[in-house]
Amino acid sequence: MVTVEEFSRTVQVASYEVGANEKIKLSVLLRMAQETSEQHLGELGIGYERLKADGIVFLMTNYRLLIKRLPVHNDVLTIKTHPRGTVGVQFYRDFVVYADGEEIARIMQTSVSANPDTHKILRPKVFLAYNIFQDAKVPPEDRVDRLTVPEGLPLLGERPIYYSDLDFNHHLNNAVYGDVLMDFLPAEMRRQPLRKIQISYISESNLGETLKIYGGPTEGGGFFLYGDHERGLSFSAKAEP
Repeated sequence: MVTVEEFSRTVQVASYEVGANEKIKLSVLLRMAQETSEQHLGELGIGYERLKADGIVFLMTNYRLLIKRLPVHNDVLTIKTHPRGTVGVQFYRDFVVYADGEEIARIMQTSVSANPDTHKILRPKVFLAYNIFQDAKVPPEDRVDRLTVPEGLPLLGERPIYYSDLDFNHHLNNAVYGDVLMDFLPAEMRRQPLRKIQISYISESNLGETLKIYGGPTEGGGFFLYGDHERGLSFSAKAEP
């Protein structure tokens, strides 16, 4: 029986979901979280199509991942998700990923509800009326703050936005930013386990735009990355070993 408080699904890691390091791609893990959330809402009768017809879509604002180990090919994963509450206009949802009964990752997702045509942010009470999220504040220790962009980071390259990057909200899908992050990380960082990753989404990236990617190392051996388009800051990300 599906409940509002928790939804669980099982998925096996396919060969095409694994990258050059023989572990699941970051973008795939983000897609799994996104799909788990969508299936939860769908089972409750308010999936994407129903909400869009009601004048609501969700736009991601942050993902924070705490990783014990990344899944590998043929791992059978159990993903459990829980709507957590709100902070300001943001909705919080967590995901716990298990492999063979062992917890291997935790993901916190924050999002805002918006009008599907104008993408104007809606007041939380509009979606709270569906009684999916608690009308309660997320405790401070679980909150995710937007990453602050350091000054003076060098330009690393550019990333055009292609048609295949778009999702049904007609902008660069939130999971693809995981690929962008990994593509621009230094090779030595890609070779080591990453234990904490955060991506903050600031402004949508649209078809035909080009992201200018800046980045550099941080204290403690991490790496900071951000992308600008012609309208300003698009996203920021930080990876830590």
